Amino acid sequence: MSQQPLSNAPGDEYFSPGHGGLGAPQRPPMSKIAVWGFVIACVSLFVFGFIGLVGMFLGGRGLRAIRTGRARGRGLAIAGIAIGAASFIFYLVSMFISNN
Repeated sequence: MSQQPLSNAPGDEYFSPGHGGLGAPQRPPMSKIAVWGFVIACVSLFVFGFIGLVGMFLGGRGLRAIRTGRARGRGLAIAGIAIGAASFIFYLVSMFISNN
């Protein structure tokens, strides 16, 4: 049971599952909004905690685009929301403690 050799003749394309080709479905692009939400949320951990809200907002917008199937990057969007929320909560707690 040996495989037949590949030829370069037109119409004799070799289709391998998972390796692209003419029959492979196109993957949607990565959501730039989700990526920016994640980056801004991570920056908010170290610089300004209140911009965690921006990371949460952008992560939510990216997640909405991902749910409609126009983009991918669900994990980045969720991480941006979670990290942004944690950063903003930490900012609020630190402001409350420093004012007392």
